[in-house]
Amino acid sequence: MTFHPRDFLPRSWNAFFGQFHTLTPIQTQAIEPILAGRDVLLSAPTASGKTEAFAAPAAEIVLAAPKREGLLVLIVSPTRALANDLKRRLESRFDALGVRFGRYTGEHKERIDGRMPDVAVTTPEALDSILARRPQIVRDLRLIVLDEIHVLDGTPRGDQLRVLLHRLDLVTERRPQRLAASATIDTPDALGARYLEDAVITQAQGARRIAARPFAGRGPVEMQAHLRFLAGEGFRKVLVFCRRRADVEIYASALTDRCVFDDLVFAHHGSLARPERERTERRFLESKAAVCFATMTLEMGIDIGSVDYVILASPPADVASLLQRIGRGGRRTDEARAGYLVASPAEDHRYRSMFRAGARSELLGRPYGFRPSVLAQQALIIAGADGWVDTASLRRAVPTHIWKESAPLEAQSLLDALVEAELLEDPRGGRYVLAAESELRYERGSLHANIAGDQGAAVIDRLTGDVLGHLDLEGQHRVNVAGKGRVVIKQDQDRVLTDRSDIAATPQFRSRGAPSTSFALARRTIEDLKIPPGTIAQWPHGDATILLHGMGSVGAHLLTRLLRDQNAKLSIEKSSPFCHVLSKPLTKLPVLEGAWLDRFVKDQAGRLAKTLSMGPFHALLPVEVREAAVSRAGGLDLLTAFLATATLSRPTPIDPARADLAAAL
Repeated sequence: MTFHPRDFLPRSWNAFFGQFHTLTPIQTQAIEPILAGRDVLLSAPTASGKTEAFAAPAAEIVLAAPKREGLLVLIVSPTRALANDLKRRLESRFDALGVRFGRYTGEHKERIDGRMPDVAVTTPEALDSILARRPQIVRDLRLIVLDEIHVLDGTPRGDQLRVLLHRLDLVTERRPQRLAASATIDTPDALGARYLEDAVITQAQGARRIAARPFAGRGPVEMQAHLRFLAGEGFRKVLVFCRRRADVEIYASALTDRCVFDDLVFAHHGSLARPERERTERRFLESKAAVCFATMTLEMGIDIGSVDYVILASPPADVASLLQRIGRGGRRTDEARAGYLVASPAEDHRYRSMFRAGARSELLGRPYGFRPSVLAQQALIIAGADGWVDTASLRRAVPTHIWKESAPLEAQSLLDALVEAELLEDPRGGRYVLAAESELRYERGSLHANIAGDQGAAVIDRLTGDVLGHLDLEGQHRVNVAGKGRVVIKQDQDRVLTDRSDIAATPQFRSRGAPSTSFALARRTIEDLKIPPGTIAQWPHGDATILLHGMGSVGAHLLTRLLRDQNAKLSIEKSSPFCHVLSKPLTKLPVLEGAWLDRFVKDQAGRLAKTLSMGPFHALLPVEVREAAVSRAGGLDLLTAFLATATLSRPTPIDPARADLAAAL
């Protein structure tokens, strides 16, 4: 007997799929195993229908429940902005079915008719708070959905979520079913194993064709010309991604009323206040023709309407980010149309390597390593929730396999380290309690976050009292916020009162550092220069030698130290994730021994932790645990194996233009 997908969704079909003739591939694959109660990973490109693929079965689960007295389905979103967007997108459909739907985040704790919703969308931080303060509201939970899980995976927040899933299982009447929705990934089995159990892996390839072209120059004047060209080609809504918040402000300020889009020029980044960002999202959504400059804040699924064209103002951190960004354009077509700004042939080569990898769905990310800093956070939260924490309660709150991934960390050594840091107080009969500072952070809710705080001073509109954003101000009298000039009226330590001004200023933000490049991406970039796999090439460049290693950010730092230690007379004129420029060629590769590597990790643990974003609680861990954690997250075993087997080529004469390109990588 043949079943129509409608047969599996008797109550929710019309609300979610009634207007469509067919299901998308990911919907066809995922709906049946979801309704069969299996843990399921949904991996598919942007705009492939993943949200409906889990939302319709979620509605069926709610409507089939024998009692609906509390929260039955929880959707965990990476950010509050995405949670708000999901609320807007799904609310009318759930309403049509009589399913109560709301948000439970730091900003919104919605009740429907005085009761908890059937389905709530939350964030990892809010879920952490629920488990600590109100675990009873998730006791009857049937389903938890991890939306856009690829955004969190491999970060402290993703590792925090892995622990929270276990803590959730401990407080529910029965283990909730788990779903995870992700963009296209190249290691779905590994991702599924981290968050799900015995998971069904569903994948829809079908990535849209990528039509990418370079634009020369990235200054405001050149950008003005690029936008004029695109408007002439019929592209009415353009989204420009920038690496730095300062770039967003510079472009928006320079081009407002001075480009083809007149005053419909918007700015969007994480240092703008939430109401300001939401105003930008709404105005850009409603505009028929406009340009918006943004950082990664608009990389994911916030609804900004149909975008005709995407421009990348600088190379993204990785292939996954590139695909997310260009996927925001032309979503109603089978082609992703994007431009990228280049200032040199080397930059053009980097882009082309990333685009080629993306077209083959090769993400070339860094190896996964659990960040045990989240266990320090969880120990403090348990102490806040229960009034105390001991080794037994800490061991119980963390699954055994995560303790193994955190070796050599043990519960007792972690608690001792937190006492030494004066965040816990000495045990009373083996029970540790929060110290005063930790207790204050728990009461304020800041302990639940694995996001480093670097907001800066709040910039306030004098007339309305609205907080417009957060900037670093050092004696400045004029600032830029959301692309608009403002003059400082009054300033104290963390608040700046401002008025509108027609005169712009250079925006000030704390640097978050350049994005790190993985070993896999760096190797692919140089192999696209016809360098064989497993080879470190040497190309003459004037009086210098280019050493094309492609070892990535961590590997380049390791190689720099190794070369300096073993070649005292060698001068390193430049170091990058792709190459070194040396004063003379090498006769052999340096030898990487275990004792040297141990010293390197010990000496460079702090720098590596920053490069690898090990999390705000990382410094609390015992020294040997910090060193082991950065070794795993940095893929030092992979780098060691590569150096042990790599072949060093002899200096080979090369076309000067290619040598110039390589030296600039």
